[in-house]
Amino acid sequence: MPHRIAILALLLSLPIAANAAEQRPAPATAASLKRALDRRPRVDEKPFAPADGSTSSIDPPAFVWLPVAPRPRGYVLAVSHSAEFPSSTTIVADNVPISVHVFGKTLGPGEWHWRVGVRGGDGAITWSKTRGFTIAAAAQAWPLPAIDVLAARIPRQHPRLFFPGDELVRVRRECSRSLRKDYERLLAEAAKRIGEPLVAEPPRLLPKSVARGAQYADIIRSTRPTMDGMQLCALAYLLSGEKRFGLEAKRRLRHFFSWDPHGSTDLFHNDEPAMWMMQRGTRAYDWTYDLFTAEERSKIEPVLKVRYEQFLKRLTSMPFESRPYSSHPARDVGFLGEGAIAFMPEWPEARPWLQYVLSIYWSVYPAWAQEDGGWQEGPSYWEAYMGLALHFATALEKATGARLIDKPFFHNTPYYKLYTNPPYARLSPFGDNQQAGPQGGSGQVMSAFAVLLHDPYLQWYPEVQKSRRDLGPLGFALLDAKLTAKSPADLPQARLFAGAGLVAMHDKLADPRQNAYLVLRSSPFGSISHGHADQNAFAIEAFGEALAIASGYYPWYGSPHHQHWVWETRSVNSITLDGGQGQTTRSPESRGRIAQFVSGARYDYALGDATAAYGGRLTKFYRHVIHIRPARFLIIDELEAPRPTTFEWRLHALEKMTIDATRQRVLIQRGKARLAADFITPGGLRFEQTDQFDPPPERGGQNQWHLVASTPGKTASAQFMVALAAYRGGDGNQTAPPALRTVADGQAMGVEWDEGQTRQQIFFAAAGGIHVGGHFAIDSDARIVAVARHPQGKAEWLVVDGTKLLLSSPGQTPRSVFSAARPGTKTND
Repeated sequence: MPHRIAILALLLSLPIAANAAEQRPAPATAASLKRALDRRPRVDEKPFAPADGSTSSIDPPAFVWLPVAPRPRGYVLAVSHSAEFPSSTTIVADNVPISVHVFGKTLGPGEWHWRVGVRGGDGAITWSKTRGFTIAAAAQAWPLPAIDVLAARIPRQHPRLFFPGDELVRVRRECSRSLRKDYERLLAEAAKRIGEPLVAEPPRLLPKSVARGAQYADIIRSTRPTMDGMQLCALAYLLSGEKRFGLEAKRRLRHFFSWDPHGSTDLFHNDEPAMWMMQRGTRAYDWTYDLFTAEERSKIEPVLKVRYEQFLKRLTSMPFESRPYSSHPARDVGFLGEGAIAFMPEWPEARPWLQYVLSIYWSVYPAWAQEDGGWQEGPSYWEAYMGLALHFATALEKATGARLIDKPFFHNTPYYKLYTNPPYARLSPFGDNQQAGPQGGSGQVMSAFAVLLHDPYLQWYPEVQKSRRDLGPLGFALLDAKLTAKSPADLPQARLFAGAGLVAMHDKLADPRQNAYLVLRSSPFGSISHGHADQNAFAIEAFGEALAIASGYYPWYGSPHHQHWVWETRSVNSITLDGGQGQTTRSPESRGRIAQFVSGARYDYALGDATAAYGGRLTKFYRHVIHIRPARFLIIDELEAPRPTTFEWRLHALEKMTIDATRQRVLIQRGKARLAADFITPGGLRFEQTDQFDPPPERGGQNQWHLVASTPGKTASAQFMVALAAYRGGDGNQTAPPALRTVADGQAMGVEWDEGQTRQQIFFAAAGGIHVGGHFAIDSDARIVAVARHPQGKAEWLVVDGTKLLLSSPGQTPRSVFSAARPGTKTND
């Protein structure tokens, strides 16, 4: 039987743009509809999914297509095992209101075909091209929950958010048991808020200028704390029953919701106080509902409804399901979802709101990541946005039983945080707010993930960070007495997040005193939103110190320092040209990618390709990163330009660097940690260093140091080989790295060194073919070979883009340690 969904009347009634009804274009022809359906996506649009020829790991996959303008009455989606779409076996979703759809039942493994259509004025359907895909045999079941079932589960009584029914009884019981200390801290904090002055309704924002950005930031800082108090006191009332807390929350609710929703805090004028007010206010209203008279509710609820309609309007006018690459609207989805749960029994609008929100979360959310869980916007914004998403996921599960958290992305994304920004990190690259390490909220979010996913590795994060329990709804709603932390010592020590273009390589992730790690970024999302023009940039921390850093500060979004330093490539450890020219800023086309990754016990390897990010100023920028455990990294850059240029290798640190220009060595020192950078090639580099920002940060900040190693003259191509070694020093037990020996043999260039009885060799040949003679000979057709030779002839090795590797040692005949039918990248682990 064909599968059908209900039309979301409210969504369909919203105009595409102002005066759309009065200026509706002439009816589209079949030919124009066909062109619209099959047009190429713009750079800011989600591409068709499932993509032609792809394999889906979930069943059913989310179907995503390009919206047609003007918005049709509904789309028709057809899915079939046959590309002929026979009526007897084709699954149809009719009158689909937006350009995404997830079926409410699994389709089953195997090969499938899909197309989407629009009805013309005569009722005939114009179809898109047909796309084929496969659902894997082991695909995870991921059908969209039925809205009728979910709506029926939402309780008639308040509270509905986080603590419905027996949940409140359970949590109140735990407040005198396992939560006693945190509960007492909650009440103490709430008591401090009683009677405090409330912030006045802010003025309208200034015209666009530097002053407007500063004013916007100041409004955030002034309004959030008193709105936080609204939620805090409401939760204290809900859990304790003490009326003084409820009355304080009510006082704040009446104050904030007396502000004109079409005035200075209209979502489309100043969205920050609008969003914060609704997030905190909806929960507070739900938890103190019994304290309001009918007359008081009649004054607050219309304002709530207007503001929710603003969220919906912002989302649907983009439309978000097609163009989700905007940071703030991604918050609206969860806020609207919480509102739908809070008001489902009373407000008819709440049902289509929840249907829309679920469609987004089950399909295109999040915009900044793929299933592997990486995050485009950096660890700080991950913490903020995952906290928001987990609030909705938790509220949904507590009220209806539906588990959004089972989406593959949510299972993987806490590992992005664990690997790229561990609990002991000093800084948080790459993205805005990277100038500080993880804050207490990181541990709270990781703890929430740990409970929701029953994952003890994630609980290790807040335990190491020693973060306190969140005094918000997640801290009290998510309890798991049986969950104990587990060290990540037995996890793989390197991990790839290809969707967001990130690799993390660790020595000992579980031991901050012994660990040295590197994070490499080369993002397919480009340099938009809270991401920067930092493709192929790396950062290194070791032994509890930040050594090679992503520099700059975040005074406010778009400040002069933010725009002209932090957004620019010159602020990170990457490549610039001719005095600081870098990658294209604020562009989705300023993208990179992680082209290869392999990990083993001795070696990790990644290849970043940032060629496209330079807008034609480079025709090649490949960055090869080899991690040699312990605490060694070799970076090889292949650079080509359409015309001669000066290539600049940039390095940033928190302390002044020591430069030995003759040896082409740079030393970074921070505390008792050291990082030596030896520039093997090219020779004749010019080194410059400054501690000046251009422009300086508006709200101050400690000096940081910026080094440029420039090629001696203009050239159309260059190859940098830089060996980086982290070690301890300054305590009388200095463990300086062994001396490097540069080795050139034919087309191959490399370095070697001895550590005890182990000899380490690494060679690179741009065109492939490494044939090194001598006592420790290498014969390979690879581009990169790394070999660790141990006593008694044992060896560990890495081969990049090769089919064979032959090794020989003194007194031994050459022996093959690797052979393959086609070129590959492999370690022997």
